[in-house]
Amino acid sequence: MQLEILLAALYTIVFYFAAFGLAFLFSWLCYWIFRKLQARLQARRGPPIYQPIADIIKLFGKERFIPTLANKTLYVLAPFMALATILLLVYIVPPGYIGWPGSLSWDLIVVLYLSLMFTFAFVIAGWASASPWGKIGASREVSIMLSVELPLAITLLLPALALNRWGAPLSLSINTILVAQTGQYFFPLFPLLALPNWFIFYFPLAATALFICLLTKAWMRPFGDIPEAEPEIFNGPLTEYGGPLLGVFEFARLFRFYVFAGLFVNLYLGGGDGLFFPLNILVFLLKCLLIVILMTIIHTASARYRIDHVFKWFLVVCLGLALFDLLRLIILGG
Repeated sequence: MQLEILLAALYTIVFYFAAFGLAFLFSWLCYWIFRKLQARLQARRGPPIYQPIADIIKLFGKERFIPTLANKTLYVLAPFMALATILLLVYIVPPGYIGWPGSLSWDLIVVLYLSLMFTFAFVIAGWASASPWGKIGASREVSIMLSVELPLAITLLLPALALNRWGAPLSLSINTILVAQTGQYFFPLFPLLALPNWFIFYFPLAATALFICLLTKAWMRPFGDIPEAEPEIFNGPLTEYGGPLLGVFEFARLFRFYVFAGLFVNLYLGGGDGLFFPLNILVFLLKCLLIVILMTIIHTASARYRIDHVFKWFLVVCLGLALFDLLRLIILGG
């Protein structure tokens, strides 16, 4: 019995480090592509591939300082809270792999709460720093949280609710959603015309709403960088951070490309399409890369919106899109 427990623990540890290594390398690549593509779209050269990691290493080599008026406990705790929550998300979000050991029967709920806590860590950082710029940035972050979380929750849970509506047992596991998206969807009137059995074709409006929500969660324009608007409030919640503590924040934010793009791919783009290992992971990463490139183009081409636009977009547009597909599922069955 003890040997079985030990083997299970070793199995979990090996899978976690494999997931961490995969997420780290992919996020590093995506962060470089994000900066390089943004530079090219702005007629600049852009950084070399090692620059994103070099910037973080440079921060860890600097002296740590804490503002005199800051709440020292929360000031130090906030970056580690952000890092812990994003690393848990790395383990829970499967890389397009059906049967991923980090997946739970209720992991959509866990993902929702962890993504909220990840954002809330930046609110704590801004409030604890005792900086007026930090508090303004924290208040903006709270405003975005209040607007985003409702449409985000509906669009995250919609695939699971659809499976239950279609006769499957209710399951909030991403693995179950991945299994449901294998195969092809054939049009009733055109049997030779087929599409991948992805949820984006069943619920395109909800998928659009989720994409906008995840774009904001990843701190990309037009809404995501409102709390850190440099021309207005310097660096928002992170204004007073520097050195190793800022390095922890930046290291945590590095994984946002893998986690948030991976969520969208798993829930609405079929994950790894049920292929065999390692082709399923390669397909998953390719889809995530395309999502990151699309996010980068939108980020570069968009101007930053005002904070009052956030409520209009998420509580009217995104929530309306999500509710339309939800009501269509309830009334018409999909």
